[in-house]
Amino acid sequence: MRQPRLQIVVVGPARPPHADAAREYERRIAERVGLRVDEVASEPLQRGADQVLRREADRVRRRILGGAFVVALAPGGKAPASSEAFAAWCAARLDDPRPTTFLIGGAIGLDPAIAREADERLSLGPLTLPHQLARVVLSEQLFRALAALAGHPYAH
Repeated sequence: MRQPRLQIVVVGPARPPHADAAREYERRIAERVGLRVDEVASEPLQRGADQVLRREADRVRRRILGGAFVVALAPGGKAPASSEAFAAWCAARLDDPRPTTFLIGGAIGLDPAIAREADERLSLGPLTLPHQLARVVLSEQLFRALAALAGHPYAH
């Protein structure tokens, strides 16, 4: 297995109906670059939002690759202008010797504290997406970016 260049740390496991799509795009990404996906346990929502977010963030922090450039998927983050712009951003990240780690929160999002700690905040757009779907969208766009950078027709 090659060294991870990309990492996705996500709260909760991939579940139907999104699991197959997430795993397929992650497999395709891993064919092109080293990829590591870490799923951390979600916290029962009955514990209250503050405690849920804090505990999930603690689990996420422990899985981030050492020295990684950390990108939190968060509302208010910068949304790429297009898939082409995202591909250019990915090219710059892949030129950096540090791995890039993407953080995806759980059912109630990502703790704002860990989002502030990240090197960058990324939005997938102005609509709120379920975290399971956000994982699929991120993975598909990462694969699309890698395909574009390789000149593969999938990107068009």
